[in-house]
Amino acid sequence: MNDASQALSRKSKLIFGRLFALKFFIPIMFKLLELPNSDISAATLTYPYHYKAHDWVKLARSHICVHLDQAAANQAGRLVAVLVCRLADGRTGYICGCDQFDSHDDFFEPSFWQRLPAEKLSPLDTSRVDQTYAVRVKAEEAYLQFKNEALSRKAHRHEARQSKSFNPSELAASSQRDSGQLHRLKLQYTLALQAEEAARADFQHRIHHELIEDYKRRLNEIVICNAKGAKRSLRQLLESVIIKEDLLKAILRTALPALLDKAYREDARPLCMGCFWWGPLAPYDARELDTFCAFAKERHETLLQFLLDEQPLEPNELAVDRFKNTSLEILYEDHDIVAVNKPEGMLSVPGKLPVTDLFTLMQKRYEGQSPILLLHRLDMATSGVVIFAKNREAHRTLQRAFAMGDIQKCYIALLSRTPEQSQGTVDLPLCLNPYERPRQMVEFAYGKAALTNFKVLQKYNDGRCRIAFYPLTGRTHQLRLHAAHHLGLGSPIVGDDLYGTPDTRLYLHAQSLTLTHPKTGKPLTIEATCPF
Repeated sequence: MNDASQALSRKSKLIFGRLFALKFFIPIMFKLLELPNSDISAATLTYPYHYKAHDWVKLARSHICVHLDQAAANQAGRLVAVLVCRLADGRTGYICGCDQFDSHDDFFEPSFWQRLPAEKLSPLDTSRVDQTYAVRVKAEEAYLQFKNEALSRKAHRHEARQSKSFNPSELAASSQRDSGQLHRLKLQYTLALQAEEAARADFQHRIHHELIEDYKRRLNEIVICNAKGAKRSLRQLLESVIIKEDLLKAILRTALPALLDKAYREDARPLCMGCFWWGPLAPYDARELDTFCAFAKERHETLLQFLLDEQPLEPNELAVDRFKNTSLEILYEDHDIVAVNKPEGMLSVPGKLPVTDLFTLMQKRYEGQSPILLLHRLDMATSGVVIFAKNREAHRTLQRAFAMGDIQKCYIALLSRTPEQSQGTVDLPLCLNPYERPRQMVEFAYGKAALTNFKVLQKYNDGRCRIAFYPLTGRTHQLRLHAAHHLGLGSPIVGDDLYGTPDTRLYLHAQSLTLTHPKTGKPLTIEATCPF
């Protein structure tokens, strides 16, 4: 065998050896779980946006937390995604990653953001910006210099007028000349400033265009695989959000899509998954630590629609139409208003899911009779008093009363822990968390004012408490966030799957509304007995 043949043989053996190692040792990247029973009764994967954590995911979390507690390099809080899989050799293992966190810890799988090729931005010509900047600076200097000189001459003219030793026509002519020249220089400066702003805007547009093109090039280089073996580039999947740079970055930094892609590529069958927070929270955030939370739909849905295509999922409990044949409990009714007791789990108004909602039920009940006009709403998970107007006059009057805060509300809730204060006020401004819809967050700079009075009614031996809330404003998730946030009561409502721990229900009930009747002008209190 000649030297060339020997070299080729050695090279072939090397390549084969690498492929052999790749085939049989890649699964070791999965952290193995020692399970008493290696079988799962159901062949469905966790529904990502509403789920109860599987025991295997909880076991994986305990492993991950041990690692995180020992890794002292970076103690910043992070959102961790975990995916438990059945490996090709029959063993069970898990992989994990961190959302929106550029971890260099090999324990975590890299996100798509970390896998992106390096930026390939082309150098842009700045000559027009530089030129307009120089022209603007020159025009500004000329204007300011002449303005100072004109002010000096104006002072001299004033002194001359005071001394009465002056020629009126000369002073007037001097003033007119200065005024005219100052006007011309100011106009030149204004035009130069506009030209510079236009050049900078054009430059920013070109930068943005180049950035978008760069994202397209880079995203095109990453191809991912889904449950049925189909492959798509990230560019194909994210074409609609590439223009939204912040959202694009948020999507690419989510861990779960990268974990699913890896599992499918390694012939591992995903079994269950979950998401939990580890470490200190951001000041704006409210979460129940050491519990699992749902995956954020805004950041995950775009990629998960492809990755989970034809992947059997657990049913979405929220999509089950529990109230199709529900008979509503009428709390109060006259010619002007009607009040009902909304069950927990029922939507107040039609949503994206094809399930029965309160407003539609009320419209059907009064079809062909009085018009039913919505005045306010409750969260899907909240039960209690909801009032409708039966004519437009009553609707206008009560709408105004709601807007002015003239309607008193009382909610009853069960908190997971008893707060330090037995009564008081929570004042925390709120706004939407744009990348974790429908979660809200505390935001002092841009949030809307939110005020809640509270009073502890009863304390229980297990540390929980029964509390009354009296909201003075009506922001989305106001009571839930004011209860859960560490700057509020620091105690999530029991059953709050967004800011606390899921339970059989959200233990929050709108017990009463006190209002002035739109027709009689008399005070009216409507109550719905608390079911817990």
